[in-house]
Amino acid sequence: MLIDESRAPLMFLRSREESDVPVEQQLQRLLDQGRPFVLVMDHSPDDHHDESVEARRERALFFKRVKHQMRSVCRGMIVLEGGKPTPAPMRLAAAGLSKAFGFKVGFVDDETAATELGLRWMVGGA
Repeated sequence: MLIDESRAPLMFLRSREESDVPVEQQLQRLLDQGRPFVLVMDHSPDDHHDESVEARRERALFFKRVKHQMRSVCRGMIVLEGGKPTPAPMRLAAAGLSKAFGFKVGFVDDETAATELGLRWMVGGA
């Protein structure tokens, strides 16, 4: 996965693009910059289906470590649905993330809608 910063402050997490740097390191670097951003994710809920229990635990520990930073600089997370509605369990998990990290979560169909919503969130709108 690759965090595409070319449209900052909208940061696109691209599942179909590869990076030599693990996504957690990319996100940590982004958080360390201290600049507000909105994370836009284009991957589907089953992208991690082949992930080991150990990898999931490491990811959970990472997010626990960066929780304060996420809360202070991430204005929200937008999931690109791409014409396929997000399943209810994924929406519930997103609501839990929203509550735990203190940021908004939105679901939109395409990058145009994500850009409009993300920029609105950056200026403090709903």
